[in-house]
Order: sequence, then C-alpha cells, then structure tokens
Amino acid sequence: MKILLVDDDHDFIEMLVGLLKAHGYEVCTAYTEERTRLEWEKQRPDLVILDTTLNGSDTATLCREMRRHHNALVMVITEDHDIHQEVRSLESGADDYLRKPFMPSQFLAHIRSVSRRGISSLTSPPSARISIGPLEIDSLNHEVTLYGRTIRLTPTESKILYLLAVNANTVCTAGQIISYVWGANNGDNYLVKAHIYHLRQKIEANPRKPYYILTAPGIGYRLLRQANEERSEEVVRSLRMVSR
Repeated sequence: MKILLVDDDHDFIEMLVGLLKAHGYEVCTAYTEERTRLEWEKQRPDLVILDTTLNGSDTATLCREMRRHHNALVMVITEDHDIHQEVRSLESGADDYLRKPFMPSQFLAHIRSVSRRGISSLTSPPSARISIGPLEIDSLNHEVTLYGRTIRLTPTESKILYLLAVNANTVCTAGQIISYVWGANNGDNYLVKAHIYHLRQKIEANPRKPYYILTAPGIGYRLLRQANEERSEEVVRSLRMVSR
C-alpha cells in the first residue's frame, strides 16, 4: 500500500515515515500544497494522510480538487479540537479523522481500518451493481447514476450506500454500518452521520427533505426502494434545474 504523508512539520513526518516503513508501507512525503499536488498525481497513492494546518492551505478544498485526478482514500490529522473543522473535513470527502496527539498503535489501527475499504473495493466482483428505482449503484467504480446523471462517490460513501441498497427498505442500524464500513470497534455514530449527510448532498434533490436515504430516529438509516411516478417526475425536474 502506498501512502502520501502531508505535513509542514518535518520532524513529525520523519517519525511517521519510520513507523510506516517498519510496518511494510511504501511512503512518499510532501511539505507544501504545491508539492502535495505534484506527488498526488505522480505517485497515485492509495491513501493520503494530511494535516489540516498545512501552511495555511485549505486542505478540504485541496482534497476535493485532487480527487478529480486520482480518487485516493484520505485521512485527516490535526491538533485542532474544533468540531466544525472535523465536520468540514468529513463532509468534504475525508474517509477518516484523527486528532493529535495519538499513539503509534492508534495511528496504525486507523490506517488498517480505512485501507480495508480500499482493498474491498478492489476485490469487489465486476457485477457489484445494484438498481434501486432510479438509482444505479456501481460499488466497484464508486459511482451512482441517477436519472442518467453520473455521480462520483468516495470509497466510504460507496460502501455505505451499497449496504443500504442491499438492504433496501430495511433499517440498517448505525452499529451495522460501522461494523461493515470500519470494522468492529472502529468508527462512531458521528462518522456515520457525517457521511450520510454528504451522500444526501450528492443524490437528493433536496438534502434537507431526503426522499431516498431516510432516517429512523435513534436507530439508523434506510434506503427507499422506489419512488412513485409523481415523485420521480418531481425529482427529474429538480435535477434538471440543478444541472443548468
């Protein structure tokens, strides 16, 4: 597995490089936004680990931009305990979030957890597609087609949506989602909520009044199997307006 480490703290990066190489990971590094862009495209890493305080750069925007060229997994690390920074990172597509200081074993556990999602996507069968009404879900390529419009998902979003689709019309508890996506004893309800929010932003005509991904208060989430004809026409009109 190839990892790109991004931080402007050289000593911190050197410590992580030694730790990761000792555990068999291939590692490349970047200390500036410009170098990050170059290494991301050149190295095509499987996982990018970056600090939110990279020389004042907007790392959330950087992730969004670079994922258009190469859709790597992203883990954000930070000393900032501001909950809004965590929300913004996760809603911008980060797959995991880790606050400093952390123990080496904790850091490695997060990498193993997030990498399982990337590995599972590579080993998914070519037929890993499922249709739920107007939604065509391709878990292999992390894509959804909705009324002919292709929407790119992150690996984490793809895995959550695929689980909901396989269990369409049945509530999946937060615990079930956590176990499937992050593995037992990893992740939390907040992570699930943040990724559900981001999925709704991508596939719902009105994310504030979701039709496809519904919340079962205090339990979890379910994916509606089909929209009726009247609702389908309404969504088509909404999507056309958004695409203009």
